[in-house]
Amino acid sequence: MAGWIGLLQRVGAKAREVVSARSRFGRDWVGPRAAAACRAAHGATKCGATTRLPDAVNHPEPLRLQFDPFELDERQARLTRGGQALALPPKAFAVLCELARQPDQLVSKEALLDAVWGHQYVTDSVLKTTISELRAVLGDDAKQPRYIETAARRGYRFIAGSLPLGAAQRPVVAATQERLPTSAPIGRQAARNWLHAAWREAQAGRRQIVWLAGEAGIGKTTLIEHLIAEHGPDSIALGQCVEQHGAGEPYLPLLEALGALCRADAALPALLRSVAPTWLLQLPWLSSEAERETLRLQLVGTGQARMLRELGELLDQYTQQRPLLLVTEDLHWSDQATLRAIDHVARRRGPARLMWLASFRLIEVIADDHPLKALRHELLLHRLARELLLDPFSERDVADCIARRCPGQPVPEVLARRLHQRTDGLPLFVVNVIDELVSQGMPNDPARAASVELPVPESLAGVIERQIDRLAPPQRELLQAASVCGVEFSAATVAEVLQRDADGVGESCDELAGALQWLNQVALERRSDGSIEGRYAFRHALYRQVVYQRIGALTRAQLHGRVATSLQRRRAAGDPVMAAELALQFELGHDAEAAIGHYADAAESALRHFAPTEAMRLTTHALTLLTQCPEGAARDRLEMALLGPRVAASQLLNVTAPEALANYERVRALLALHSPWPDATSGIDIELGWIRFTAGEYDRALAIATSIQAQTGLQPNPVRHVAACNLLGTTLTYRGELNEGRQWLEQGIAGAEGFGHRPANARAVVDLEVSLRCRLAQALSHLGCVDTARAQIDAAGARAARLGPYTRRLALIFAALLELRLGHPERVRSLAEQLQAMADEFAMAQAEGPARWLRGWALAQLGEPAVGHQLILDSDDHDTRLGLQRGRSGVLGHAAEALTIAGRWVEAQTQLDQALALAEKMGERIYLPDLQLLQARIEIGRGRPVQAHEAMRSAWREAAQQRATWLELSALVALGEAGGTRPTEIEALAAARARQQEGAGAALVARADALLGR
Repeated sequence: MAGWIGLLQRVGAKAREVVSARSRFGRDWVGPRAAAACRAAHGATKCGATTRLPDAVNHPEPLRLQFDPFELDERQARLTRGGQALALPPKAFAVLCELARQPDQLVSKEALLDAVWGHQYVTDSVLKTTISELRAVLGDDAKQPRYIETAARRGYRFIAGSLPLGAAQRPVVAATQERLPTSAPIGRQAARNWLHAAWREAQAGRRQIVWLAGEAGIGKTTLIEHLIAEHGPDSIALGQCVEQHGAGEPYLPLLEALGALCRADAALPALLRSVAPTWLLQLPWLSSEAERETLRLQLVGTGQARMLRELGELLDQYTQQRPLLLVTEDLHWSDQATLRAIDHVARRRGPARLMWLASFRLIEVIADDHPLKALRHELLLHRLARELLLDPFSERDVADCIARRCPGQPVPEVLARRLHQRTDGLPLFVVNVIDELVSQGMPNDPARAASVELPVPESLAGVIERQIDRLAPPQRELLQAASVCGVEFSAATVAEVLQRDADGVGESCDELAGALQWLNQVALERRSDGSIEGRYAFRHALYRQVVYQRIGALTRAQLHGRVATSLQRRRAAGDPVMAAELALQFELGHDAEAAIGHYADAAESALRHFAPTEAMRLTTHALTLLTQCPEGAARDRLEMALLGPRVAASQLLNVTAPEALANYERVRALLALHSPWPDATSGIDIELGWIRFTAGEYDRALAIATSIQAQTGLQPNPVRHVAACNLLGTTLTYRGELNEGRQWLEQGIAGAEGFGHRPANARAVVDLEVSLRCRLAQALSHLGCVDTARAQIDAAGARAARLGPYTRRLALIFAALLELRLGHPERVRSLAEQLQAMADEFAMAQAEGPARWLRGWALAQLGEPAVGHQLILDSDDHDTRLGLQRGRSGVLGHAAEALTIAGRWVEAQTQLDQALALAEKMGERIYLPDLQLLQARIEIGRGRPVQAHEAMRSAWREAAQQRATWLELSALVALGEAGGTRPTEIEALAAARARQQEGAGAALVARADALLGR
């Protein structure tokens, strides 16, 4: 995959901002009776599961059992087969014990990691490798398991029939939920006590994920405010989810919370720099432009998994110094990236003085099949989260509310009962109706209380509308304009929309906030011009919703248009206005063209947040708006702006996915209609060429590369020429045209050296010069120029050390390939381990596959062929899921080689046949000599020397046709050592040795000299 970020810059919209959609409107409200019925139907109870298992469960009795020919003795740390002890690494043994302790039960990956690795942070790939090692020892097949069954993306099961030999089995602990009594002062004292108990556990180092659930108006926000007020202002970070279109702004509430925490704690930015640079990049005001550019260069191509890992490490380290209460409100409106962050933090092992408190409306999570629904169930099931579900007020609570509002007056029982029946005990209903009664004169005798008309509207919106009607017209107009802005808004923006004096609007907002009903003052902020403005938020999303819905359709669209214009001016002046917010305002203002442009910006910002899924959703929504634009060049350019980030996102999700190819082909079709975009054309053609190459479609990749090179004579472009040389030389190499590939790669290096020390494209995922040198080294090693190849690898490694992780990954892979060609398994294993560490650190999926199969090859050569074979197959499965086909014939050949080392000749032949068929289908000739030599080894193992000699001669002829001197020498040496050489072949061996001028100390050269000496 080449420079997708550079592609974004070429075909995206001109302005790029951090994105956020602040509001989406028009949802119907579900009444409390319907919500209660839904809660009952889904079995919702008062509190979620605790986060820790009892000590007795954490320390079970040692396991001892027998299954098939195996006997497992955990106390003695022994696994035997027929009385013979088997060599099993400690972690693999521990995983086996953990699975066997729960036979036929799904054990999640997280549970296995927690039980075996404890507080040490490791990735899923480590567990996969351990399972592969375990299966190799047991002789188990992942596709037809007898002992360990895989539940895709979830975990594993121990399915062998077992007989206990005296060990106590671990009890199965179900996720329990606590119910809280609601009879308390104003109905919430028990809930407050429960939250304080959870906070005390967090302060003691036991991380807490706490969910506060209930219907709209049930009192979630009030309860959170009480907790914050009682805890104090220190070490509290608050983020608000807002209703968004489509995917929305990734990590919006988290970035809001972290930004506020950075402003309050001067030590946090330094910790971000050292522990979480991906998050530092999302808070640009904390760093200089030069620092951000350096970070972008270092982090280019980083995946979302790294961002999550950094967040977990940041929270762990920050809470070592102080406990942290992290609050996220209205989680039912959350973006999916934030939900993934909660999931990651909940599953981390080790202590943290953290309580992540999040509120949501249960009815929306259940009714809308929200992503939070599955996460909620999973975390509660595994006791990684706790939940407090708020019930409506009881009759006693209603009476307490009346007594508090009217102190010293008797509260007739009939009044409390009637009020409870009419309001369903919903706190927001109850409080507003009591206020109505107070304004009319609260009845304090039973007779009047039984007959008084209760001013209870039929809906929650009716309660709020009655309050709105009491406001003066200027206040209603202010709230209407504010509701169009979103839950949170700037007084200056509202003033501009209403064409009023900004100071006067600010004073009116202060009055409404002072009344403690409509608004809260959020903060005072300094604008880019130096002026100070106030930011406000509706006290409850319900208030904003009802105010907004009262606005007529035409007036609403006009107000959205004014808000969009105001925000656009602010962003042009340097204020941090988010692109998705602008996009949504323009869309609701019925300006589709402007909305599409800003959605494109929002999608690119999602990519900068390492959130390709969100980028895909944003562009999917924006593409539906194209039909509102007139056909023509302007509409095509808007589509191009959306396809840029869409292509990049689809590549990150699956390099060769049909979606990515379809997007590229659509871009090419648009570009063919609009010749003024030559730079974008060349970049997209090269990207498409690499996708074809990665998919193993070498003929198509070669046609694209040849076409680009033909165009460079007409439109000189040094970077384009060098990039085309890289694609052309690499494709020819894999087709077995080594010398032609070498010439193009050397031509590309000559051009790249003119770019100097900095990358040709600072935003590319892989540095062009490093890629050229690595791929040239591969061709040179086959051609016999192994010393020159090592010089290229060394130069590539030195340059890659200064660049991003994807470039360093490439240098490591090709360094390992050279050592493999020279037959150095220890060096290959060392490089594979470095590659795996990089894959873990940067969450780099495209490094996982090579790290596994290279390590598997090395282990097979070092005496562990079964483990090596399983690792190679795991690698092949992993890369196939990513759509990576190039080089697969060689990888499958190494799997067959591992079986050959193990003496499993029939299985090795089957694996080799698969590799040969794939090479034939793809035209991937680079590995054919190796595969044919492997055929010879299998024939020898099966006692068929004549067929073995013919296979060696086929390898020699193929290598000679490729002019691959090193491979010629390999085939002729094998033939000579097998005693099957003819006089002409001895002459060929001498000629090949004479051409082999490099690699004087290599084992192959020594073997050739020994044969010629005899």
